[in-house]
Amino acid sequence: MKLINACRLLAMVSLTVAAVGCAPAATPAPAAPTEGAKTFRVAMVTSGPTNDHGWHQNALEGLQSINKELGYEIAYSESVESAQQQNTLRQYAQQGYNLIFCHGYEWGEALKAVAPDFPDVMFVQINATTEGANIVGTNFKFGELGYFAGMAAGLMTKNGKIGIVAAQDAPQVTADSDTIQLGAKAVNANADVNVSFVGSWDDIVKGQQVTQAQIDRGVDILIIIGDAFAPPAIELAKSNGIMVIGGWSGDAHDLAPETVITSGVQDVPGVYLSIARQFGDGTLKGGSSFVSGFAENTQKMGVWGDFVPAEVKDQVNQAIADYLAGKLDFPVLK
Repeated sequence: MKLINACRLLAMVSLTVAAVGCAPAATPAPAAPTEGAKTFRVAMVTSGPTNDHGWHQNALEGLQSINKELGYEIAYSESVESAQQQNTLRQYAQQGYNLIFCHGYEWGEALKAVAPDFPDVMFVQINATTEGANIVGTNFKFGELGYFAGMAAGLMTKNGKIGIVAAQDAPQVTADSDTIQLGAKAVNANADVNVSFVGSWDDIVKGQQVTQAQIDRGVDILIIIGDAFAPPAIELAKSNGIMVIGGWSGDAHDLAPETVITSGVQDVPGVYLSIARQFGDGTLKGGSSFVSGFAENTQKMGVWGDFVPAEVKDQVNQAIADYLAGKLDFPVLK
C-alpha cells in the first residue's frame, strides 16, 4: 500500500505530523459529483507508512477509492506518532474535514479527547470501537482468517513445524494466531505451531530477527501477520526455501508467487468506501459499530500459489462453505 507523499493542506494552516510528515491525498482528479450532490472533505490518519504492502497501504487505497468513486476531497497523514495524534486530529477537524478515519485501535485515547470538541465532525475508527456520539467503529471478525490459514498450513507442512510471526500480542492479533493453531490441528493432529511476536507492525529489523528465529527452529511454513516488516520477512523465508501464508490485510501472492501458499485478505478499501457512502447519504449514525467478515464479503482467502495441490484448496474452500452454512464453529472475536 504505497503511493504519493505530497502535502495538499490548506495554506493557512500547516498540519504537523511525526516521522514521515504530512502526506495528504490524491493526485488523481476526483470524480465529478452528480448535480445537486454535496461534496465532503475526508481525512485519514495512520500510525504507520502507507507503503507497507499491507494494512496502511490498504487504508490509502480505501481513501483514494472515496475520491475516485464519490468525488470527495481527501487528505491524509501517515506515520503519526502517538504524541501527535490529538494535534493531527484537531487540525483536520478545524480545517473543515467532515469525515475523519482513524486507522487502528491505537487511536482510541486521542479520539476520546478530540471528538467531543467537534460534534459536527464524524470520526471513524477502524479495527476498534471507541464510544462517542460522533464516533463510528468498524471491526473484522478476527479469527476467521486464522482458522482457514491454519488449515492450509496444516495440510501443506511436510515436517509438522509451523511458525507464526505476528506483530503484537493484542486481541485483534491473538484471535487469529489462536485459530491458526485450531485450524492446523483440525487437519494435522501432530502439527507443532509456535507463535512469536515482533512487538511492532513495522519494525523491519525486529521482524527479520523473529522470522530468522522461527526458521532456525526448523519450521517449513511461516504465517506472517504484519505490515512493513512482512515483505522482507517473506523474502527471507523465500531465500530459505520456506513456504509462507501472508496477508492481514492485503494479498501477498505477488510478492513471491512461488513461495506464498495463500493470504488472509481483509477488504479494507471496501470498508472505507462503504462508510463514506453511508456518510454521504446521511445514514451513518454516530455511536454505531460495524462488524464484518466472510459472510459480508470483507474477508476471504487470497490467491493460491500454483504449487498448492488442488485437494488442499478444495478442503479449505469446503471448510469455508461449511462455516458459512453454520456447520463449522470456532471462536471468533467480534
